[in-house]
Amino acid sequence: MLHSYAARYSTLCASWGWRLKVNRSGQHSHGGSNVYFQCRRQLDELTSSKRGTASKICSSRSARANASAEVEQSGQEDVEVQNQKPPPFKCLTSWTSQYNNIVILEGAEDSPSHYAGCRILLLDSSGNVHSVYRRATPWTKSYWDEFAAFPGVIPDGPVAILGLGGGTAARLLLELWPSLKLEGYEIDQILVDNAREHLGLAELEVPTSEGGFLRVHVGDALAATANVDGGFAGIIVDLFAEGEVLPQLREPETWLGLKSRLRAGGRIMVNCGGACVEKSDSKSDVENGTWTWEDGAASKDATLAAMALSFPGQLSWRKMENSEADNVLALTGDLPDLNAWAAAVVDDLRAGILAWKPYK
Repeated sequence: MLHSYAARYSTLCASWGWRLKVNRSGQHSHGGSNVYFQCRRQLDELTSSKRGTASKICSSRSARANASAEVEQSGQEDVEVQNQKPPPFKCLTSWTSQYNNIVILEGAEDSPSHYAGCRILLLDSSGNVHSVYRRATPWTKSYWDEFAAFPGVIPDGPVAILGLGGGTAARLLLELWPSLKLEGYEIDQILVDNAREHLGLAELEVPTSEGGFLRVHVGDALAATANVDGGFAGIIVDLFAEGEVLPQLREPETWLGLKSRLRAGGRIMVNCGGACVEKSDSKSDVENGTWTWEDGAASKDATLAAMALSFPGQLSWRKMENSEADNVLALTGDLPDLNAWAAAVVDDLRAGILAWKPYK
């Protein structure tokens, strides 16, 4: 999950004279699907900013976002849009399911944005990015890429992805490790159906020339039934809701349950979230609420603490640097021989591997 400068899509659509229309029965419709709309430059700047502490970043983001809201309420939206040159997107589809508000956007090829020419999956009222799909390359320049190093430090065997989303992590994993057997778990059938149609998920379900594949399971990723005979060689955990790590991941019992699903030598790699949690006080699909960026350290630290209790002395972590994310990743098991691990992966992943350190 990434915090998105495209998050306030419904307000931006409205500024172009059309609105997403979503009913509550799982059906969908959308007006103006071929209309490109603008993402705000100030949100783009805030997303890429690395200055200051998390609290300063979050308070600054909140102030600027709410100031923007006041401008919108005063009727100056048209002037603001005209003065900006942000990256354009178009809405491919929008749904409301039992679990999510689902929106898939496509960036224009000529956009200067990081998302130019790719499709992004936004979920829940936070509108955060949960998947990225580029036809030209499986690389994302974000934390999903780091998951692709995981097979280099685990034994042979199936790998689970808990929180499959649109299949972003699975795509690069199969690109670099084409014999890998992936078991992807996603709770939302409507999300899976749309990912197959718009995000290339169906391609990953076809076996590779070396026998690798992705098997998609629809259901609760934390249920005891999300398992395989003999256990997993590795489990990737990327479970978020409303911009935060799932509350269950802050409980040691959850990690003990996942630990029991590993085979000998198996490990778990986790996306623990970033510095800020992006939220809105309005869950309306068409109304502009007040957007705030809260300090995300509490949920991140609680997740790491719960893991440390379940894997005493066997937890490592690293913070993403020089990427489109500020996410913190965690890895269970003894700290690997980092040089040997780096030698086992492609060049693009080596620098990140050397940044892992024991969690204390």
